[in-house]
Amino acid sequence: MSMARPVRATPRRAASPSDDRRARAAERTRQDILEAAARVFAGRGYHAATMQLIAREAGFTAASLYTYFPSKEAMYEGLVEAFGARVMAVFDQPAPGGLSFAQRLELLLQRQLQLVLAEASALRLLFDIGPPQGKASSAEPKHYLGRLRRFLLEAGGAEALRVPAGEAALLLHGIGQAVVLGWLLDGTPIDPARTAARITDLFLRGAGGPVPR
Repeated sequence: MSMARPVRATPRRAASPSDDRRARAAERTRQDILEAAARVFAGRGYHAATMQLIAREAGFTAASLYTYFPSKEAMYEGLVEAFGARVMAVFDQPAPGGLSFAQRLELLLQRQLQLVLAEASALRLLFDIGPPQGKASSAEPKHYLGRLRRFLLEAGGAEALRVPAGEAALLLHGIGQAVVLGWLLDGTPIDPARTAARITDLFLRGAGGPVPR
């Protein structure tokens, strides 16, 4: 009876500094390509944009561009994901101690609106393009809503809200979208601090009643 030799697992090579540098360089290249794609989409329109035009704008050959993105649809998704990541990062910014639930919520909204204001041109572009080929965008708000629900609970929403945190997150998200979409459509400038206070008031007190001073 023969006995098979034990198979020795090949040890995984630890990432070296050169690996980290290559990864950072690749990520910078991806961001450069996405910025070039955004410029081409804005200037030519999404449907008229081609991989060749985007490659030229980014300073690449079309063949090398495919190494990073297989299609312009993938670039659209990349733009959406990049903006979404920046929005999600706002949740992790520290807040001063001693704030009430309403104050913590207003601060979060103000920071998110500041980001929206800074990224206005890119956000308008994404709204204009819409999900490619009629597909539902991968930027479905499920992940955002989950994080918003967690924020509401951590900020004291269990005691301050009359509805479950999941429903409250849906409501708050809807109010925020209505305000931001209206601003994007009519181009009226927004003040992040005042708009955050307005959204907070609508969320906590509703649309009826006297206008707060």
